[in-house]
Amino acid sequence: MRKAKVLSWITLTLLIIGSHLSLATDIGHHKPGDSVPNFVIRTIDGNQISLDEQKGKIIVLAFWKQDDEKSSKMLTDLSRISQEFQDKDVTFLAVNGDKASDKQIREMALAKKLTCLFASDPDLAAYSTLGILVLPTTLIVGPGGKLEFVEDLYSRNFYTQTTAYVRFLLGEISQDQLKAELDPGKSAEVSPARIKAERYVNMALVLLDLKEKAKARQALKKAVEIDPSFPEPHLLLAGLCLEDKEVSEAGTELGQAIELNPSPKEGKLLQGLTYAGQGEDGLAVAVLQELVENNPQPPPEAYHQIGKIYEKQNKTSEALAAYQTALELLLAR
Repeated sequence: MRKAKVLSWITLTLLIIGSHLSLATDIGHHKPGDSVPNFVIRTIDGNQISLDEQKGKIIVLAFWKQDDEKSSKMLTDLSRISQEFQDKDVTFLAVNGDKASDKQIREMALAKKLTCLFASDPDLAAYSTLGILVLPTTLIVGPGGKLEFVEDLYSRNFYTQTTAYVRFLLGEISQDQLKAELDPGKSAEVSPARIKAERYVNMALVLLDLKEKAKARQALKKAVEIDPSFPEPHLLLAGLCLEDKEVSEAGTELGQAIELNPSPKEGKLLQGLTYAGQGEDGLAVAVLQELVENNPQPPPEAYHQIGKIYEKQNKTSEALAAYQTALELLLAR
């Protein structure tokens, strides 16, 4: 439950300080709304990419440096996001900004199991053209070739908010939904009910430290009752159910957390979920297992559905293992 406890304090901190990201962030001489100047860059597999040739697509450009913790976290998140939008018209390009060799970049990507496209900028031409000031820095260029979004350095919200901005540019969420993701401190979700529910979550964490599991459960259920849209108490309850090998209850709580905090559905996941909905459990498990085995950042929805199928088949240990993995992936979001 240590991860959950850390997650709780992270949530509270974000609600207090707001978001690190801003629509008004400047980057060098360029700011959101400006046309992005063209540049040509070479990927580590030897291909040339021109920004002008990418017009009509959403382009996520992430500049990073070696042996840097923030860059490493950013690249991990970027790889995960690129997997989730692999069937969409979005280009994800990770550009090294401190003259790493192709070999070094390739070895790093392999070691970390990163799947996004990598480029080398040994002369720092793209770096200079775009006016990058710090590393890591991430830019999102819209289909019209204009700079839409900038993040200097790396924040804990990188995955959630970068994903939200890509979804907005794809037309999947509204302007109001985007603003809520970019500035959670001003989101409609930050209501008196959420604040009260968070107090019960924190009470539950204290009770868990005191080994008062039954009372902790009561506090978490009260949090859910006060704010049904709050995913964290569902995650904590799922963890407690897994500890007690309560398969059905764990699956229900995980399902609630996923419903409240879904990831974009990729084709393979939708196929597996469709098979499951049609009662084709064997096909569903086969498709979902293939998805999780071949995806460095598998979606928790896949493991949750596998767990539900195993639970229905009375394969208790397999169901518990699948639910546990789903919980860990949700906590890592």
